Amino acid sequence: MINVPVLVVGGGPVGMSLALLLDRFGVPSLLVERRASTTTHPKARGCHARTMEQFRVWGIEDRIRRAGLPQESDVACWCESLNGPLVAYTQPAPSVNTPAPRSIVPQDAVEEALDHALSTRPGAQVRRLTELVSFVQDEEGVTARVRSVADGDEFAVRAQYLVGCDGANSRVRGLLGIEMDGPELLHLMANHYYRADVGHLPHVRSAIGFLVRPSDRSRPDVNVLATGPDGDRWLAVQKLEMGEEPISEERLIELVREYWEIPDLHVERINVMNWRMSAQVAKRFRKGRVFLAGDAAHRFPPAGGNGLNSGVQDVHNLAWKLVMALSHQGGDALLDTYESERRPVAQSNTDFAIRNQERMDTMDEAIRHRHEDPQAWRDLLLDMDNQLHSEGQSMGYVYNDGAIVDDGSFLPPYDSRHYWPTDRPGARFPHFWMDVEKTESSIDWFDTSFVLVCGPDGEGWHQAGEALRADGAVPLEVRRLPHLLGPVSIGRDGAVLVRPDGHVAWRATHAGDPRVLRDALTRVLAGGTRAPSVTGLAA
Repeated sequence: MINVPVLVVGGGPVGMSLALLLDRFGVPSLLVERRASTTTHPKARGCHARTMEQFRVWGIEDRIRRAGLPQESDVACWCESLNGPLVAYTQPAPSVNTPAPRSIVPQDAVEEALDHALSTRPGAQVRRLTELVSFVQDEEGVTARVRSVADGDEFAVRAQYLVGCDGANSRVRGLLGIEMDGPELLHLMANHYYRADVGHLPHVRSAIGFLVRPSDRSRPDVNVLATGPDGDRWLAVQKLEMGEEPISEERLIELVREYWEIPDLHVERINVMNWRMSAQVAKRFRKGRVFLAGDAAHRFPPAGGNGLNSGVQDVHNLAWKLVMALSHQGGDALLDTYESERRPVAQSNTDFAIRNQERMDTMDEAIRHRHEDPQAWRDLLLDMDNQLHSEGQSMGYVYNDGAIVDDGSFLPPYDSRHYWPTDRPGARFPHFWMDVEKTESSIDWFDTSFVLVCGPDGEGWHQAGEALRADGAVPLEVRRLPHLLGPVSIGRDGAVLVRPDGHVAWRATHAGDPRVLRDALTRVLAGGTRAPSVTGLAA
């Protein structure tokens, strides 16, 4: 029997992120993954700014960014063929609200970076070629049976908590008997990952991908997505009819040469992956001492790129709550806030992805008729910014029912495109640079402890924070703003208490009774409180 505080099932980017986070908190974990290595397929392509901010804090941002496309390539291109004519490009998204703009990087590179980081963390055990067989739970913990894929040997793991990060066909979810809301099948798809060195062409690094829509309707449509910085590896996405098989390697080579218009181009298919496009959210994210995260909890259409990113945000939300529960500083009510906070975000991301998929389908029709109705085509092209410029969707969600002390203030209205910075309880604390050289961001403050951020004249709150920190009951840091640098409403003598995941837990907009701070932290760890908001919607 192996004893460990947390058993993580699934070693994709979500499971590895959770194991890395727990180790940063000093909590050991065991991660089991049935595959022998990290993925050999690009899968997801792109990490939003909120995810890159976490990678920045974890020290792996630079490695991940180097494996992605140049920043100016954060656009989509519609074309007749891969060698032209290039009909239209979208516009790059702004990135002034973050120290870590999003990166168009393939999932295989992200997994390699996380795997390397875990190899340096002694508290995070990773066992590959190992799969979950079953588990039972009681009031004190979870007992799981796991099996070696190589030789079939089984052994037991006793953990206080188990987290299923085991993907769309989650065994953990199945064993829990948790059902999904939403359609299981929208489309059958096949990804053809191939190697073709076209890096000498000037436009190959100019876009996330190329949506090839030939005027000749006898030629098939295809989405060709760049998967790295060198212009030599690509992903061709094929929509399958029911019962249809993916095209053969021979046919793929023919099509690649045809669409690149290079008859003797050397093409090699690396691998092919079939997948189902779904739009589903688990009805529950927690059952007893077992939790679901990532694709085990939600499955989105890829339009908008929220799958991997939502999963990383899931475990960023969950990790610190598990740590508080393991140290007896928080209990079941705090753990319950994982579902009350993250499930609405998952539903919002699902709805956003469905709208984006419909937008893409409309674009496919419009490009066929762009010469007949050029204005309609141009309007739809501009509308694509509502999909590709999605800072509001990825950073602007505000938890309004969870581990916060809601002050009943104005709740920013839902806006998937625009991010409106705020220090309101439930929101991500805003980014602003702390130095002229732009090396330190306010985002860098939030990692493994609560942080009390005081206004420039918030001496009373500063002293209260230092007294609470000296108690040592809960990890706490105290920061003082030298100036009112960002879009904050705490004033010169107010303060905000920020959770380890960077979301504001409590706010005082002016000087007050220092004893309120201790009470606020206690209430957050007890699962928070909620007051009626003035207006608006939360994710």
